[in-house]
Amino acid sequence: MAPTEVRYPTELRAMTVAWSGYKAFDPGVRGPLHELARNVARAAFDRLMAAKEGRTDALGQLTRANGFELCGSDSSIQDLNDWFRREVEPDPVNPGRLRPPWYSVVNDIGLFLGDVMIYRCPGLRWELFTAGKTNIAYQRHVIMGFTNTPNAKYNIDPDLLVATYGHRIVAGLAVEEDPFWRWVRAAERWA
Repeated sequence: MAPTEVRYPTELRAMTVAWSGYKAFDPGVRGPLHELARNVARAAFDRLMAAKEGRTDALGQLTRANGFELCGSDSSIQDLNDWFRREVEPDPVNPGRLRPPWYSVVNDIGLFLGDVMIYRCPGLRWELFTAGKTNIAYQRHVIMGFTNTPNAKYNIDPDLLVATYGHRIVAGLAVEEDPFWRWVRAAERWA
């Protein structure tokens, strides 16, 4: 069965998020991670991993304020996906970009999905990807440890996946209705 695609023209989105004191994460660095010196990228990774539990709590607070409980079940992941797809907003100043607070939400969702992958497949882990400067994942926080693939460097970058999904939504492009849990299931297949 082919995934269902839905178009959400930017002018029709609800944009009714109850932010409820949500505080954006400060990564402590500016600019693309692949351009940073390795020690700076490592420090940013370590900072993010140290903040991960707090970021999941912040995302959980945000989802509760918006009417649903965050947990690792497929149905909760779909609720998160539906909410994000419905509410993510374009930046009115920078067309094609997300409104700035959404980048923190994207990061929090990526961390949450990555942790669900790790919970379901304990051989997986977060890593700072350093194998190949030309790889799109270079110096990014990714999920690694996959054994059911011939590519030893195979990784999933949940943050990049969610960001790309968000950009497609605000651009009014066709998007799948259920990629969040599909990404988790893909991790289970390749783990």
